[in-house]
Amino acid sequence: MGNKIVNKVDQAGLITLDISSVAKTERRVQLDLVDWLDDELIIRERAFKERLRNFNWHKWQNCYVSVICSKDVIIPPWTFLLIQMNLRNIAKQVFFCSLDSMNLLLFEQAFSEIDLTQFKNQRVFLKGCGEKVVPLGFWSICVTKLAPHVKSLSYGEPCSNVPLIKN
Repeated sequence: MGNKIVNKVDQAGLITLDISSVAKTERRVQLDLVDWLDDELIIRERAFKERLRNFNWHKWQNCYVSVICSKDVIIPPWTFLLIQMNLRNIAKQVFFCSLDSMNLLLFEQAFSEIDLTQFKNQRVFLKGCGEKVVPLGFWSICVTKLAPHVKSLSYGEPCSNVPLIKN
């Protein structure tokens, strides 16, 4: 009757890292330059600059913006730069890549803000079960950043995991 339940996971000094909590959560939007093409083929400077002046940039206040062209046409570099200049004091950040690539870059930025000394010579679990779906590339970034510092790195939960490395 006097048996006390002991949490051996807590006593083992394991660190569980829920990488879904690392990701930035601000809104993401994509601007597709296909909508800005003349004759569905080309960017003409005069018409493009007119569209820039008439576009409602403020709808993307504090957003991360991905700028792409979903059609296989040549887009002059100045096009992207003018869009970035219009979003300069509005968007959080502008990327010239797909939403998926932007999300990886944002995750890498967020992960680089973590003080990795807290994981030095520790046993770390990358939480594999969570409410949010985590893109595969996020896991790769974690392994790359953590592997040189940790004593061991595993994927899953302390009660059920896959060991990745032991240093």
